[in-house]
Amino acid sequence: MKAFRAAEKEKASPGRLARAAAMMNIAMHDANWPAAPRTYLPRITQRHPNDSIEATMDAAAHGVLKSLFPDFDFAPALNAATSQIPSWVAPALVSGGKADGEKIATLMIAERSGDEPAFSPAYTLDGVPGSWRPTGPANALDPNLGRLKPFAMTSGTQFRPPLPGGFTSYDQLLRSPQYAAQVNEVKMLGSGSGTTPTTRTGEQTQVAHFWANDVDGTYKPPGQLLDITATVSKMKGLKQSANAELFGLVSMALADASIVAWDAKYATPIDLWRPQSAVREAATDDNAATTADPQWVPLSKDRAGTPFSPPFPAYISGHATFAGAWAGVMQRWFGHNLTFTVRTEDPYATVRERTFTSFAAAAEEDARSRVYLGVHYQWDADGGLESGFDLGEFVYITRRDQ
Repeated sequence: MKAFRAAEKEKASPGRLARAAAMMNIAMHDANWPAAPRTYLPRITQRHPNDSIEATMDAAAHGVLKSLFPDFDFAPALNAATSQIPSWVAPALVSGGKADGEKIATLMIAERSGDEPAFSPAYTLDGVPGSWRPTGPANALDPNLGRLKPFAMTSGTQFRPPLPGGFTSYDQLLRSPQYAAQVNEVKMLGSGSGTTPTTRTGEQTQVAHFWANDVDGTYKPPGQLLDITATVSKMKGLKQSANAELFGLVSMALADASIVAWDAKYATPIDLWRPQSAVREAATDDNAATTADPQWVPLSKDRAGTPFSPPFPAYISGHATFAGAWAGVMQRWFGHNLTFTVRTEDPYATVRERTFTSFAAAAEEDARSRVYLGVHYQWDADGGLESGFDLGEFVYITRRDQ
């Protein structure tokens, strides 16, 4: 996990990081062979029954990470992990475990060898009012990620949410009172500057930055949720085999959540523009209940302090979908009511820890924070949470002990 933390901070999208975490944690789950009666990958049959499980798990994680992030040197992390294996374990069994782990990593990499088309940058803008357009120098990010082969779902559209507001065209959506209400709420709560003063409270500003973790150098949304998982696991005293299973489930849910979210963002009839575009270009929406503020920017900022909106459509919220999927697994494993503390790495967060009494409460605040940050509408949050919760439940029920 510590080795993965280094890779999280590179310039990688949330979806790619979620996929990497799933590949690593599934490989580690399958490497813990006595506790995995059913495995995601084909079983390795030619192995010594007493090979070190720790060495197998370490080598499996190392092999996957080395393949996914070739610019990083994970050897020191592997050596540090291997050095923790008790001295009474015969060197031959440690070497055998390493060999077993390398085989598992190879199987994991081969299993995902067909994923490359999902990372194609090909995308054509719809080019009409209401449709997503770049709000900064970055082009559409991961427009084909919804085509990624699922880790647990039966298809990439299994948990696709309804279209925003239930509208099936841009014209219907933009002219509706529901759309105006969504835009006007985020215009006031998520304003960073412009002629629109914000009604956001100090607490809401703290929440906005606490959950953001959008910029490079942070662990991004999936990393924050995996960090919370590690905190709760340690608090509850989970052992190696339970951790392997828990992190496998959570990681599969997060990876499939990225497919659900990016499918909804790009592969449906409405690729919804961000609030920054909606507010600035309100004169084009043919809705008398919205008013343009051409200078409006969201509270969200990059490391240089420049306001920015993530470079992909608004509906549904990736943060909300990740959070819902994570909570769906966690509350099934630990129960609905548990007090735990969450940390953040966002550079603009003035409060570094927040405490919750349920996983659902944390997920709901995560989703709502995107409105306060000025980068999402509430229906982005609601749609993402609902799809995510359903996905997390599905992963837990269908993949437990696999």
